[in-house]
Amino acid sequence: MTVIGIDLAGLPSNPTGFASLLDRKFETGLVHSDEEIVELCSRSSPDLVSIDAPLSMPARGNLRQADRLLIRRGFRVFPPTFASMKKLTARGIRVAGELRERDVRVIEIHPRTSGKILFGTAERLEWLSKLRKEGWGVGQEMGEHEADAVMAALTAWLHLRGKTEEIGTVAEGTIVIPRGPL
Repeated sequence: MTVIGIDLAGLPSNPTGFASLLDRKFETGLVHSDEEIVELCSRSSPDLVSIDAPLSMPARGNLRQADRLLIRRGFRVFPPTFASMKKLTARGIRVAGELRERDVRVIEIHPRTSGKILFGTAERLEWLSKLRKEGWGVGQEMGEHEADAVMAALTAWLHLRGKTEEIGTVAEGTIVIPRGPL
């Protein structure tokens, strides 16, 4: 089973983190264009792709039900309608749509929330260290975008094993989070 995690940048000129997970080993890198992202995902024939970006807009107001629920649980998420998030949200919706047109399953995740649930911290270096200690194949050198993509891939892997919950509504979109520690 192959899953892919994407830490999507708001603009193609900025790096997007990309991680594929197969047999508890992560392969990571940075990509830029929508075409590159869609091609890499399609070529891998993943069972699931998880994207760190809003993949829908609120029906009204600034927050979706999923955002409100995560905030109530103590997690920090940004509204898809914030000025700095509008381009990311539009790009997330576009990339997810292109993947779905190619029959690729896509979910929305939030890596900091997943990291806090799985490892009790939002610190990326601690996630990676704990994964290594647990026997996961995680590269030694990577930046924050790749680390977030690793967390996205891990959340997708857990989702396929029924160890997640979907927060939100079908109408406004859901965010997938782990049920508990790894």
